[in-house]
Amino acid sequence: MGEQKNLFLAIILSIGIIVVFQIFFPQQTMIIQEDESIQKSETITSIDQAQEIETTKIKTRDEIVKDSELGIKNSERISIESSSLIGSINLEGGIIDDLILIKYKESLDENSKNIQLLSPSGTKNPYYLEIGWKELSNNSNNIDLPDHKTKWLSSSNLLSPNNPVTLSWTNDQMITFNTHISVDNDYMFLIRQEVINNSSEKIDIFPYRFIKRINKPDTINFFILHEGLISMTNDELLEKDYDDLMDDCSSANSIKSKSDYCNNKSIGGWLGFTDKYWLTTLIPGQSEEININYRHNKKDDTNDYRAGYAGNVITINPNNSINYSGKLFAGAKVVRILNKYKEEQNIVRFNDSVDWGWFSFLTKPIFYAINWFYLKVGNFGLAIIGFTILMRIFLFPLAQASFKSMAKMKKLQPEMQRLKELHGNDKSKMQQELMGLYKKEGANPVAGCLPILLQIPIFFALYKTLFVTIEMYHAPFYGWIHDLSAPDPAGILILFGLVKWNVPAILSIVNIGVLPIIMGLTMYIQQKLNPAPTDPVQAKIFTFLPIVFTFI
Repeated sequence: MGEQKNLFLAIILSIGIIVVFQIFFPQQTMIIQEDESIQKSETITSIDQAQEIETTKIKTRDEIVKDSELGIKNSERISIESSSLIGSINLEGGIIDDLILIKYKESLDENSKNIQLLSPSGTKNPYYLEIGWKELSNNSNNIDLPDHKTKWLSSSNLLSPNNPVTLSWTNDQMITFNTHISVDNDYMFLIRQEVINNSSEKIDIFPYRFIKRINKPDTINFFILHEGLISMTNDELLEKDYDDLMDDCSSANSIKSKSDYCNNKSIGGWLGFTDKYWLTTLIPGQSEEININYRHNKKDDTNDYRAGYAGNVITINPNNSINYSGKLFAGAKVVRILNKYKEEQNIVRFNDSVDWGWFSFLTKPIFYAINWFYLKVGNFGLAIIGFTILMRIFLFPLAQASFKSMAKMKKLQPEMQRLKELHGNDKSKMQQELMGLYKKEGANPVAGCLPILLQIPIFFALYKTLFVTIEMYHAPFYGWIHDLSAPDPAGILILFGLVKWNVPAILSIVNIGVLPIIMGLTMYIQQKLNPAPTDPVQAKIFTFLPIVFTFI
C-alpha cells in the first residue's frame, strides 16, 4: 500500500510541476546583458522623448475618424483598405492609429463589432505607432524635425495593397522628410523613411519607431497565457507583462536603475505588444543593429507603455538623401500567416509570437496535427476527435502493457495477501518478498499508471494549444456549439441552456456542459471494463479520476 501511495503522490507532483513551470517559466526567456560601454556612450540613440499624455474628453473611434470614412477631401486622415484591414492614418504626426480586423468580430452576435486593434489618441485606450527622426542632445545643428504635431501632406487619400502612399513635410531649412507606406492583403506594412537634404549643411540624425499603448488593456490574466510586451532580439524571446514595465522601465527612474532589458541592443529581430490572439510588432531590417527601449510613463491615473527602437546616427551631406526601412505587423496571430512571413521575409522565429509555452515541443506538434486533420475534415471539432484517436493509437501499446500488468497483479492478489499476513510485522522482509514475487511473475505494479502519467502532459499541452491559437476562434462544431474557442454555452448551472443566467466566474469550474459529462461517464465505463486495481487505495483513487477529469 505504501508503494501505491508514493505512486499517486508522484502523479500529483507531476501535475504540480507542470503548473509551476507554466507560472514561473512560461517560455525559455533569456535577457541579453547590456554592455557597460553602451550605458556610458554619449552617442546612444533612444526613443526617450518628452510627450504629453492627453487627458481630454474621451471620444469614440467613429467620432474621431468619421471624416476619413466619409471620404471627405482634404481630410486629416488617409483611409486604409485591404482584404484583412480597414482603418486610417492620422496626417497630424503621420501616425498609424486606427486599424480594424474585418475578418474577426468581438462575438457571434449579429450586430457585433469587428475587432478594433489600434485606436487613436482621444479614445478610451489609445494604441498606435509613431515614427520619426531625432538628433542627439549634444547636436548643435538645431534641425527642425517633424514630431507628433506635424501636419503631413499625402500623395493619396487611400492606402491599399495596390496603392501605396507617401507622406511629405519640408522644414524651413529645405530638408524634406518623406514616409513611404505600403500594405499587403494580410497584416504587414512596409514603412520607408526618406530624408532629402537640400540645405547647405550636413545633418546628423537618427530614426526611431515605437508602439505606444496608453492604459493597460483588459487581459485574461490566466497563468498559461502571456499578454504584454513581447520581443525576439538576438534570437532570444522576451516576455514581460505590463506590471513588469511599470516596475522596471519607468521613465521616473534614472537610466542606471532600469533593468537591462529596458535598454538593449540587437541585430534585427522584432518587438511589440501581444494580446491573446492579436499582435502589434515592429520589425527592423534583420541585419540591422538597433537600440531597443521599453518604457513606462505615468500622469495622474493614466499609464503609457512603449516598445520601440532607434537606429544609429546617419550623416546626410548637402544635396544628398537617405532611406531607412522597416516593417510593422498589426493583426491576428494566424500561424499560417506568421510562418509565411517567417519564411518569405526571413523574420526570425516569428511564429513564436504565439504563446506555445514551456512545452512547445508538445504544443507545436499538437497544433500542426490538429490543423492537418482540419484540412482533411473541415471542422475543428472533428479534427480534435481525430487527434484524440491518433493519441489513443499511439499510446495503445503502453495501455495494452498496462492491461496485462493489471491482470497479472489481480492474479497475484492471493499470494500477495499471504505474504502480508506472513510478514506483516517485518516491513523490510515483506517488501523483499513482494519484489521477488513481482520479478518471478513478470508483474509491474507501476505499469498500470504509466498511460496516465503520459496522458497528463499531453492533455495539458492540448488544452494550452487550443487556448492560445486563433484558428478555432468562433469556429463552429455541431448542435448548440457555435464557438469552439468559448466555454460550452449549455452548462449544468443553467440547466443546459434552459435558464438564462450569467454564471459568475467563481462558479464557472462547476458549470460543466454535456460533453464533459459524457466524457466522464465513458471514462467510468471504461474503468469498469478493465480489471480493478488490487490495492484498495488505488481502486478508490481510480474511481474518483473520472470525476476529476470531468471538471478539469
